[in-house]
This record gives sequence, structure tokens and C-alpha cells, in this order.
Amino acid sequence: MKKYQTEQRRQLLSFLMEHRDRQFSIEELSKHLCGDGQISVSSIYRNVNAMVKEGAIQRFSKDGSRKFLYQYIGDGDCSCHIHLKCEICGSIFHMDRRAMETVDASVAASVRGFSINRKRTVLYGACGKCKKQSSR
Repeated sequence: MKKYQTEQRRQLLSFLMEHRDRQFSIEELSKHLCGDGQISVSSIYRNVNAMVKEGAIQRFSKDGSRKFLYQYIGDGDCSCHIHLKCEICGSIFHMDRRAMETVDASVAASVRGFSINRKRTVLYGACGKCKKQSSR
């Protein structure tokens, strides 16, 4: 079935693609996209839900709350990555495949075959850009 491409959907997708290293709540998306009246909050909800089902964006639980955050993943499978989140700027990064394999092997060896659920694993710290700025 062909996807219906509205201008609102294009705006939302374009915004998420431009900020692919960040996660946004519906409220944050609304602040960025609803200001000029071209896209409504209901359009954001409808399009976000459709794009999650299609696999273009992924939904994450917000730390310590019942809210959700959304991030563009394109056609990539985000579930196979361990995520790294900067606690300062909120940017999200995917851990390199070799590093993930090393972490997986180390955890499995130290905890009797324990297997990490990469889809739900997020490591927190500071990205290089934020570390550099804080050391000035």
C-alpha cells in the first residue's frame, strides 16, 4: 500500500532527519513545528504513530516517567545497537559494532552467559563536544 505523503508529514520527517541524533517528545515536536500554524498537534500524533509502525522512527521511554521520546532511524534497525546518550545535550549515538561485541562478550563471560537486550540498553555519559566545552 502506498504511503500518503502530506506536507505535514514531510515537515515532520524533514525535522526529525535533520536532528537524527536527538530524541523529541510530542510536546517538543509541537514547539518546533506548530509555530507557523502549518502543522497541528493532532497531525504530529497521527504521523508519529504511523512512522513508528513503519519503522522510520523509534519510540523510547523517557527516563523516570510515562512519557515517550521519538527519534528518526530511517531504514536502519535501531534495535541492534547499544545507545549512548549525552546527559548534557541529550544527543543519542549508536555504539560501534566491534565495541558492542566486546561488551556482549565481556558481560556474557562475567555473568554466566547473560545476554544484553541491545534495544533497551542506553549508556549515559558526556559526548566529546560537551566534554570539550565543559573543560574550557
